[in-house]
Amino acid sequence: MTDKHILSEQIKRKARALGFHLVGIAPAVPLPQAPYLKEWLAEGRHGRMHWMENHPDKRLDVRKLVPGAKSVIAVAQNYYTPLPHSNEKNKAKISRYAWGKDYHKIIKKKLKRLLAAIRERDEAVEGRFFVDTAPIQDKLWAQQTGLGWQGKNTNIINRRYGSWLFLGELVVNIELEYDDPALDYCGHCTACIEACPTGALQPYRIDARRCISYLTIETRDEPIPRELSDKLEGWVFGCDICQDVCPWNRFAKETDEAAYFPNEKNIAPAFDELQSMTEEEYKQRFQGTPVLRARYKDFIRNVTAAGKENI
Repeated sequence: MTDKHILSEQIKRKARALGFHLVGIAPAVPLPQAPYLKEWLAEGRHGRMHWMENHPDKRLDVRKLVPGAKSVIAVAQNYYTPLPHSNEKNKAKISRYAWGKDYHKIIKKKLKRLLAAIRERDEAVEGRFFVDTAPIQDKLWAQQTGLGWQGKNTNIINRRYGSWLFLGELVVNIELEYDDPALDYCGHCTACIEACPTGALQPYRIDARRCISYLTIETRDEPIPRELSDKLEGWVFGCDICQDVCPWNRFAKETDEAAYFPNEKNIAPAFDELQSMTEEEYKQRFQGTPVLRARYKDFIRNVTAAGKENI
């Protein structure tokens, strides 16, 4: 049994003890799927997310993001809570990932503790951890480390947990034992593509400009195009349609992370209640949740567009 095997197993045990539900390891080399990013950007499918155009060299090769990198430890945490979205016309819908506390802070704390545990064993280990906040391709690393495959809805899907997963990475300067990339189990299914009301999906490709999540979170200081605002189907922050219809999510398990359980008043809030909020009330109501990523005036824009027949 090699030192790399022993250390890799220790890292995985520690990651699970910290609350990560999945952990895998891959060599820090350019990913075979990474060049697709260039094509996606060239087609303008990223919309106004201009930051994705920055540092393409680092996105394509993690060693340029973290000099000396040898291994990428990818982790995932299940955030599923078994509460349905309301289909009542006077109720707004908020993406399940935003019902609880902001995952960025939670996962970063756990990754910091994981790095500290590795350094306790070897002080020469250096590393950096990431949660959506750097030019690193989270989903590709999740697939490369075996956590799950990137499905036709472009989300990472795991056969045990479905797609309700938050992702993070710890990049370190030591060689470890590596896992095999995940296999694709989407098969002939096209449920997500058929269910998307705005036509944002093609197999394994998404046009962010038509995605409800993008429209309600990333677009700012402008109205949602009329051709799309009529298709929001009640969503005021994010959208779960392509995950709700995914057959693999029949296997979703309730999370054991208490922070991801929702404030019940935010599961299915009434449109008129949201519309009447002041900015201060908005900040208080959604304090500590990802919803605050949308500025007040843009959130009210979403509420007005999605609930125009019910306000």
